[in-house]
Amino acid sequence: MREALLDVLRWTAVFNHGLTANDVRRYAAVEADEAAVEAALQDLPEADCTSGRWHLVDHPLDPDGFQAAQQRAKHHLEETSSALATLCSSTAVLGVAVTGSVAAGVNDEDGDLDLLIIARPGHVWRVRALAIHLEHHHPGGWRFCPNMVLDARELNLRPSMYAAREMTMLRPLKGRHWFERLRAANPWVSEFLPNSDLAPNLTVEGEQGAVPAWWLLMRAPVVGRVIERWERQRRIAELQQASTSHEAVYAARRCLGHENAHRTRIEERMADLQHRGGVDA
Repeated sequence: MREALLDVLRWTAVFNHGLTANDVRRYAAVEADEAAVEAALQDLPEADCTSGRWHLVDHPLDPDGFQAAQQRAKHHLEETSSALATLCSSTAVLGVAVTGSVAAGVNDEDGDLDLLIIARPGHVWRVRALAIHLEHHHPGGWRFCPNMVLDARELNLRPSMYAAREMTMLRPLKGRHWFERLRAANPWVSEFLPNSDLAPNLTVEGEQGAVPAWWLLMRAPVVGRVIERWERQRRIAELQQASTSHEAVYAARRCLGHENAHRTRIEERMADLQHRGGVDA
């Protein structure tokens, strides 16, 4: 259990915040109850607990800074509530979940609001166009980062510890049953993280805004399919040509715009911490 718990603490050290014992348990690659995890953490010389949150001794937790990061995450959700309500109102959008830092309950001052969207079959690129429009034209939408849009027919993802933790961290806003299907389509998540489960929903109250006029045309049965094909072909060509990341995927049934190689950078940082024994030189 020792190495499994240290791996979680290295992961959370990358983001400069701590976890409760129960959250350490959820993200750990070993089956155990909360009491066993708590006892093991207390026996770890590399671990420390500040204000009820565990972290590496060499990465002390600043309670005031952590509380400020929590307040920012809450504020950023409120700030984008109308744009989120508008996105969730569309029947072409089956599921929306917040991922990344805000899902973990913290955010930087200039941090994004990462979104995973499950689209009605055949609507991936139209739904992405709507999310991008809200990002650029709706109040608060500028924080949107709709970097994952999946067709409801193709919910399988590439297995990795990083992806398993992202799936465990995500907080559904709309269509919880679709995220239960996402978990079912990726049973490897429970193999990586045997104590993980689907996190509780987030509730965001905001007034629904207007959608652009072209969105009504995009939703027309025949014309919409033509537009989807056109949007898909031109966007995939543009994005693939400009892409510099091996993590990004642009295809008919999925758009994974991971251009900042987030997973690679986190894994490299964790490997560096492990090599140094958890010490950040």
